[in-house]
Amino acid sequence: MFDFYPLYEEHFAQVQLCLFMMGMGATLTVGDFAKVLRRPRALGVVLAYQILVSPLIALAVIQLFGFAGGIAVGLILTAAMPGGATAKAFVVLGRGSAPLAISLTVVSTLAAIVTVPITLQLLARDFIPASFEMPTARIVRDVACFVLAPLAVGMALGARVPMRRLVLSRWLIRVGFLVVFVMIVCALGSQRIKPGDRGMIVPIAIVVFAVLCQQIVMLPFRILGWPRAETVTAGMEITMRNMNLALLLKASLFPDRGPDELAAIGTEVMFVVLFYAGAAFFIGLPLALNFLRMARRDERRALPPS
Repeated sequence: MFDFYPLYEEHFAQVQLCLFMMGMGATLTVGDFAKVLRRPRALGVVLAYQILVSPLIALAVIQLFGFAGGIAVGLILTAAMPGGATAKAFVVLGRGSAPLAISLTVVSTLAAIVTVPITLQLLARDFIPASFEMPTARIVRDVACFVLAPLAVGMALGARVPMRRLVLSRWLIRVGFLVVFVMIVCALGSQRIKPGDRGMIVPIAIVVFAVLCQQIVMLPFRILGWPRAETVTAGMEITMRNMNLALLLKASLFPDRGPDELAAIGTEVMFVVLFYAGAAFFIGLPLALNFLRMARRDERRALPPS
């Protein structure tokens, strides 16, 4: 019934990202992004973590579980990915910082043009073809078309109807969540991946990796008492990665019609990428709901006594 979904998954992701970018943009101004740049500590911490610490956690998990070959490459590739489209949905749900989330997406995705090849060469060089090149033009196009353009449209619409910008934002985000819900249902229904295909150790290791990444990136925010909105944004951007880019790179690195050895590695890489993409939904959702609960609790406390 859902066999069509793999062919259109990227388009679903693009639509929901555009909706969330417009919804966020409707309530934002240039000044909101200026605040992020004036206090770039959160941006810098998450970027440093994403580029340097996350691959080291992947290596630690690989060593702990004794992985090799495609499973190891898949974890390293996943660790190198920037924040993805679905992160914006969970940032909104968890009452996170929209300007920080958008800034992280733009900067980390463009930085991936340089950081991903370096990470793969350093940590997975035995498996990377010498002819591998990052799809630079496509990455720049995606950032421009599906992040910056809808964000600008949303900001322009919000400026034209300032009294209704909140209503506009809510409806765009609600439709975006509807698309996310459809994606979850279709992803489960299409059965592109079965957790038992590689035994239970590999899925457990992927979940351990995702949870470690999520919790460790939030640790300095909690220790230093930084704003809750920044904390949940950091956790979401690390948990919900750009797995569409990972699939694109997998196809380039390990084509299905390549040599048998590379094709076998590619099958394992595909398993890691697809399983992580599905698991990230269920790892990110409890965090977003918990932060939403805390935000609502604070709002109730701030109300004057009746």
